[in-house]
Amino acid sequence: MNNCIKIKSLCIAIAAIFICFGAQAQKTEISVYANGTLPIAQFNNPVSPTDADGLFVPMNRDNIATGATAGLGLSGRFGMWFDLGMGQLLPYAEAGFLWNNSKGKIRNLYESNNRNSEYGERAKAPTYFNVPMFLGLKYRYNLMPTLSPFAEFGIGYDLLFINRNGYLTAQEKQYLYTYKPSGELCWTLGLGTYLGDYVSVGLYYMNLGNHDIDYTSKFIERHADDNTNNDNAVRRRLGELTFRIGFHF
Repeated sequence: MNNCIKIKSLCIAIAAIFICFGAQAQKTEISVYANGTLPIAQFNNPVSPTDADGLFVPMNRDNIATGATAGLGLSGRFGMWFDLGMGQLLPYAEAGFLWNNSKGKIRNLYESNNRNSEYGERAKAPTYFNVPMFLGLKYRYNLMPTLSPFAEFGIGYDLLFINRNGYLTAQEKQYLYTYKPSGELCWTLGLGTYLGDYVSVGLYYMNLGNHDIDYTSKFIERHADDNTNNDNAVRRRLGELTFRIGFHF
């Protein structure tokens, strides 16, 4: 219920922004962004999926959504420019896709488990997929024909998906963690510049929210309630420092 209220509130805010500015907008803009990301906050915490004896143990709620690599992503945006006299304002709506893998040390432990097992075990390290959706405002100042610095701020909602993690044996499923999608409010702040009219570069901080991550496994048979934190869910604070190249039409 709380997530539904959040989503409805964002939809109302989007509609309000475009109604206020749409009638006076001088130009619409459709943008596509290529993203390179560095995980920050708990998303970048060091971790090793081993027990006290140094033996391989699949990542569980004690360390999931940590130890992520640099990532890649794509985003699409629609906005409308509004002339302020001293610069321009762009209210926009955006949706994107971000991908991060587990760091090499973690992946190597999973792969080593595959090679060395005598029981037909097949391990798979976690991979993370974020789908952030923002509404926001961008301010641009035309410093010169080929250089127009900008600053922007957006708020929105992020969806987190994690692939199944653990290993499978020839006899039965063991240590197999299947994750529920997680959603949380998020925000972003960016600075950059347009290089002419059709290309921009920028550096962004994306706070992807405090996600409650829940899963089922061989050892946890019951599902956590969608709206309740309990012993089956773990909270992670996720963020990305993102370099973006934008193409504008």
